Amino acid sequence: MSERQAVVLEGPVGARMRVNGRELLYFGGTNYLGLAGRPELARGAIEAVAAYGTSFSASRQTSGTGVLHLELERRLAEFKGAEDACIYASGYLGNQILLSALCRPEDVVICDEWAHPSIVEGVPRSVRDVRFYPHRDLEALARMIRSTRHGVIAVNGVEPGTGEIAPLAELIELLPEDRFRLIVDDCHGTGVLGEHGRGTPEHVGVSSASLYQTETMSKALGSFGGFVAGSAELCTRLRDTASYIGSTPRPPAVLGASLAAVEIAMHEPQLRERMRQNARYAAGKLQALGYEVSFDGAPILFIRGIDEDRAELIHSQLYEQGILVPFVHYPTAESEGRLRLAVSAMHTAEDIDRLSAAMKEV
Repeated sequence: MSERQAVVLEGPVGARMRVNGRELLYFGGTNYLGLAGRPELARGAIEAVAAYGTSFSASRQTSGTGVLHLELERRLAEFKGAEDACIYASGYLGNQILLSALCRPEDVVICDEWAHPSIVEGVPRSVRDVRFYPHRDLEALARMIRSTRHGVIAVNGVEPGTGEIAPLAELIELLPEDRFRLIVDDCHGTGVLGEHGRGTPEHVGVSSASLYQTETMSKALGSFGGFVAGSAELCTRLRDTASYIGSTPRPPAVLGASLAAVEIAMHEPQLRERMRQNARYAAGKLQALGYEVSFDGAPILFIRGIDEDRAELIHSQLYEQGILVPFVHYPTAESEGRLRLAVSAMHTAEDIDRLSAAMKEV
């Protein structure tokens, strides 16, 4: 594939799809459970448009909220086992909304150096002190905490490029009581990790009450938009931020699809298990070929030990064989180009065997 050629998707996202005029086996994207192509989501979107039109056309706080907004927040709170939930226009916006509600001007915000750009860009202008510690270096973080009176720690729950899962239990142990708040951007964990799909905290066995979690419906849940689930008091604070008040909310079509997605996520846990089985099987097949790859529970597989030029060459050779494994640059510290495999509940053992055979050849 030409270095400058855009990847143009010409149909629904799935394990096999039409890309740039070709039928390809697809190991990209974030449609981890396959919900983006489910007919229930399409029906939900169509029925919502028929009932409510295409847009609510104004801020919920200034011109009135929609019935669908209230229903989705109720269902998300139920899904998360929380008192309330606050939805907003996009997952990217969520960290700005949460940081605006939590941060005081005197706080120090300390981020893992690989923290998602939406975290770094979401720090309020009133906060003057933002620091970074080396990726997953808890000793360095502990030193920063000891030299800081109070503040906010911000990390990714699941690394979007590597599939690494944050050591939340160890992070929580480091935090002095009542002096620091922990924010976890869990957009790649929601719907995927944990017995009920509640994300990284459930997966590693820590209480969601010990941290703040920003989440999205744009990835595993197959729809669009961000949310935070928690106490009623927290959600009220989020709805009072300028970022929330000043943004137009999700339109009816997206709300209808999101409601259908939550129902599936709550009542079809076998999708998460199938996704995990597929990712584990793929990691094992690649390991047997000598590739350095690990499976930590997330559907993202990162091949280590391959330099950027080699990764790009493998990407091109796989594309010629009808397999799309994206070659990506993530906007994080010192991020080189890498191969990012996303294994979903839609893939079959035969799909993974075909990928393995092609990887052996290249």
